Amino acid sequence: MTVDTEFDIQSDAFMDWLRANSGVRISSKISLRDLRAEQQGRGVIASADIDEGDLLFSIPRSVTLSIENSGITEKIPEVLELDHWIGMIVTMMAENKPDSRWKPYFDVLPKQFTTPMFWSKSDLEELSGTTVLTQLGKDDAEATYRDVVLPIVKKHTDVFGKIDHSIDAYHRMGSLILSYSFDIEREGQSDENQWDGDENEEEKLVEELPAVEESDSDDEDVSAEAENEDGNDTLDENDEGAIEVVEEEENGDDQKFLKAMVPLADMLNGDSDLCNAKLFYSKENLEMRATKFIPEGRQIYNTYGDLPNADLLRRYGYVRYGKTKNDVVEIETQLVIDGTAHRLSETHLKKRIDFMIEVDQEEDEELLDDYIQISISSSAIPTSALLLTYILMLNPTAFRSLRKQAHDAVQSITRKELKSEEQRELWTAIIKKKLAQYKTDIVTDENLILETPPDLNLNLRNAIEVRLSEMRILEAAMKKVRGWKIKDKKRRKEFSTRPSKRNKN
Repeated sequence: MTVDTEFDIQSDAFMDWLRANSGVRISSKISLRDLRAEQQGRGVIASADIDEGDLLFSIPRSVTLSIENSGITEKIPEVLELDHWIGMIVTMMAENKPDSRWKPYFDVLPKQFTTPMFWSKSDLEELSGTTVLTQLGKDDAEATYRDVVLPIVKKHTDVFGKIDHSIDAYHRMGSLILSYSFDIEREGQSDENQWDGDENEEEKLVEELPAVEESDSDDEDVSAEAENEDGNDTLDENDEGAIEVVEEEENGDDQKFLKAMVPLADMLNGDSDLCNAKLFYSKENLEMRATKFIPEGRQIYNTYGDLPNADLLRRYGYVRYGKTKNDVVEIETQLVIDGTAHRLSETHLKKRIDFMIEVDQEEDEELLDDYIQISISSSAIPTSALLLTYILMLNPTAFRSLRKQAHDAVQSITRKELKSEEQRELWTAIIKKKLAQYKTDIVTDENLILETPPDLNLNLRNAIEVRLSEMRILEAAMKKVRGWKIKDKKRRKEFSTRPSKRNKN
């Protein structure tokens, strides 16, 4: 049996299994196709013209793969005590077996990944300095496996004895969850949030999907890792009263949403520019609907959101070549603090950090986030970052004066007031330090990118795309800092380090 033949058989078996589940409805106007030649894995294609609002398919909640549907808690009650994300990984590890209810579904999910989590050490070095490397979290992921998951596996040999429970299996399931899962509202949370379109028109459309002739490989180019999750799909109310897929907020209500794998919904490739479908839910079903007219032969796309290439690479294993409009660079806040507060004692630095924590909490500022983000669209240093360095540079007398005022006084400091020759010098130095973290420079990468097509070295090509964009943003930011129009170019007295009579901070 050839690889292609096995691939097609698995695809057909998956669709047969899906149709056999009670309540599943699939439009005759869509088909599952093999898009490996386009490096897109499996994809869903319009086999006939589709109108805006048409139902593409409907999947009952009972068919989704989740902790609640698997029944794993009957055998492993500890799962309920785990972080929901880790519990879902354990669930999928336990369900990945020959007699699983979801076996045909697992067969069409990817087994190999192009995300940096699976790169070699030498390939990862190409990402030095980038947002990808700082947020990868591989060490944390493996510590969680060793300290949390493995003890559960060893305790329940009746469940995991004949199942692959290796670190590789753990990484694979985590990657599947991050790149394929949806965060869906638990049943009973919002009964009124249902699709309110014309059900009669919907019934005319919905028919069984005919046998699929061709399908995709293991979606090798769409993947991501389990730890450091910062954005899967979650559901939000739109103007029509339905619930649609939007980017998840990091501080979402874990009690309101559950993580689930939604068969067929995850076969749609993602593209924020080409998106023409969204996932909605009714009380009992998850419904994929067209958001615009889709002509016959056109691929049906969902969206991962307006993500920068660094996030696309880390989470899904690909970048959009030449498309950098959403790109950002992140400067570690600790790098900024180290470069600004070197003249402060540990005690005095702590006082200023504590003060800024209070301001963050009371005034909803973001002075002490882990990273300072600069976007390609503006390339400006955020005002909150300028405020951070301003507070750190204040001399003892000026800081005492600021601390005596109400916290909202900090917000009243204008961006114009924050700009100074001292800030210009400081931020120029900070940006240079950040640029020094990258393996190469802009000129080198501009030449390398022409010499490295994706089919020659995919990992290197993707790394160059990400780091080149980030370095260009930093260069633009430094140019903007150097071009600040500062009315008074004298040294600011509030930054003077001349000793005062009362050497207190």
